[in-house]
Amino acid sequence: MTDTWAATCVPGHHYVAGVKLRPLTYGHSILMARLGLFEVLTPLDFHAFVGICSRNYASASRWLGWFLSPVGQWWYTRKPLPGPYNEVMKAALEYLEANKQAPETLSSDVGTGGAGGYGTPGLQMMRTIAIERLNYSPDTINDAPFGQLVWDILSSNELRGGSRIIEGKLADGLNKLSEMQKAANESKS
Repeated sequence: MTDTWAATCVPGHHYVAGVKLRPLTYGHSILMARLGLFEVLTPLDFHAFVGICSRNYASASRWLGWFLSPVGQWWYTRKPLPGPYNEVMKAALEYLEANKQAPETLSSDVGTGGAGGYGTPGLQMMRTIAIERLNYSPDTINDAPFGQLVWDILSSNELRGGSRIIEGKLADGLNKLSEMQKAANESKS
C-alpha cells in the first residue's frame, strides 16, 4: 500500500506545543464529539483537546468530568497557551490530520444503500462494524487507534465487494481523467 497506511495505523506519540499526546483513538473521537470539538479554534478548545488526547479513554473520561466542572472551566479559561496561538493551533491541526488519514475510495454498486439514508451517527456505525465484522472487543474498542480502525473498516468493505481503495497511481490517473473531461467540456462551450 502506501506510507499513508503505515503512518496512520502505527502513528506513535506526537508532541503538540511541548505536550506528549497519545495516538488518536476511537475513544478520543467520541469524547471530542461529546464536546462538539470538531476543530481546535480557541484556547479552551486546545486545552480540552490536549486533556483528552494525552490520556487513554478511561483517564480522559474521568478528566473530562473535571474539565466540565465550574472550577475546571474557570481554570482552563484562564490557563495560557503553551506557545504562540498560530503555532499551537497549527500543531493541533497537524496532529489531527496525521491521525485521520484515510485512502481515497472508488464506490461500488454492490449493496449500496447510500450513507445519506442512515440515521446512525458515523462513529456508531464504525463501532458496530468493528465489533460485528472485525471482532473488535466492546471492552477495548475505545482505546483502538482511530486511523487503524478506519483502515480496517475500509479494507473489510473492499474485501466484501464494496468501495475500492484507490491509493497512488490509480487515484492520480482518475484525477487526471477528470481534469481532461472538464477541459473537454469547457472547450465545447
